[in-house]
Amino acid sequence: MRDYESFNKASGGRLNKVSGALLVHRFSVRQPEIFRVIKTVTAQGLTSLNQAALCELAQTVMDIEFDGVEGDFLEVGRGSRGASMVIEKAKYRARSFSVYDLSRGELETISREGPLALAHVDCGEYESMKVLLERLSPRLVAGGHLIIDDYKTKEECQRAVDEYFRGKKGFQLVRKSRLHVIKN
Repeated sequence: MRDYESFNKASGGRLNKVSGALLVHRFSVRQPEIFRVIKTVTAQGLTSLNQAALCELAQTVMDIEFDGVEGDFLEVGRGSRGASMVIEKAKYRARSFSVYDLSRGELETISREGPLALAHVDCGEYESMKVLLERLSPRLVAGGHLIIDDYKTKEECQRAVDEYFRGKKGFQLVRKSRLHVIKN
């Protein structure tokens, strides 16, 4: 019996497309205000993420809020601010939310202190990803998520993540539409 990933690959990615479409439909019905933001940012090209990935991101934010996970939110990316708009709309607690733009060279200004409940990272370069992992993963609180956009699509990113977490205890690496590193 084949696992989900091999079956999905053999079917040309149809399982991911179907599950993504179901996620988008369900989210649009249950969270229409947040979904309007998702539709807007994708229609205006403010993100490279598709609607299913943005729905998953928003749901993760809402789950963290519902579960009462303490800590700040943070996004690190390359210029487009669509994902940060979705995070801002999905969060409902008054908590710190910082956005860093790697295309403006803000990597060195990212704080090394303070608890993180959510870090959303859009970075595919090996060296930058290593620095981000060293700075962000120790800050994750129990139940916190580090979401890595480019894990599946950029080999450098995957190599940096795999090397960093190899042998590290206390983290789960969960493959969804994006890689979620969850602190135990």
